[in-house]
Amino acid sequence: MKKLFLSLSIIFVVYATAMLAQTSNMDMGLAVFFLLGAIFFILFYKHEAAIYFFRKYKKTTLTIVFTLLIFAATLETLILSSANTDPEKVSGKIDTILVLGGGTKNNRPGAVLKGRLDQALAYAENHTEVTFIVSGGLGFGKTTSEGTIMKNYLMENGIHPERITIEEKATSTYENLLYTKEMIQPDDQVLIVTSDFHLFRTKMIAKRVGVEAEGLGSPLRISSIPQAHVREYMAIIKSYFTDR
Repeated sequence: MKKLFLSLSIIFVVYATAMLAQTSNMDMGLAVFFLLGAIFFILFYKHEAAIYFFRKYKKTTLTIVFTLLIFAATLETLILSSANTDPEKVSGKIDTILVLGGGTKNNRPGAVLKGRLDQALAYAENHTEVTFIVSGGLGFGKTTSEGTIMKNYLMENGIHPERITIEEKATSTYENLLYTKEMIQPDDQVLIVTSDFHLFRTKMIAKRVGVEAEGLGSPLRISSIPQAHVREYMAIIKSYFTDR
């Protein structure tokens, strides 16, 4: 058991460090993995005390662990059940594609945002009449808004600028949907494009602000899935109580 604690500590810390080096962006997902690494290292270092505590409070400890696992499994099921990544499964005639911001680097779309834009372009390839709304504000320390960077990327990939409307105030998913609501024509059929793990929460917030839309997700790299999904668990909880 002692070796298991050390192994888990190393795995969590190495994963979080590697992801931080790739993205240069510390978020709640990575913070959880660093925290888990620290907890398992403490359990390794204080192995005898940990075993004593577990034996003394076995029922309480197991109840807490199983409750957390069931809660995480429930959230994961909700995320996966909404994660449509196939443009062919989008039904009906779409008038407007709403692409949500997802991070930039050196005035270019980051990996997550590029995936969202590429997925929007893949859908638009066979639906040349659609217009675009790109939503993303000015991040901390940035000089160009996400919306502008997103528009530039779409233009580089053959989309005429007159087909693109920018929303560049939003700094959260809730604001993305709240601010773009005013830009959507009353009769427009809207397709929201974001990351696959983000679709469940996006649809939940869209319904609250009064935006009726279908969703299309862009898949993540396998290495990014644990970080993104753990972060999304906490984001779903926050949005459920605050994004109204």
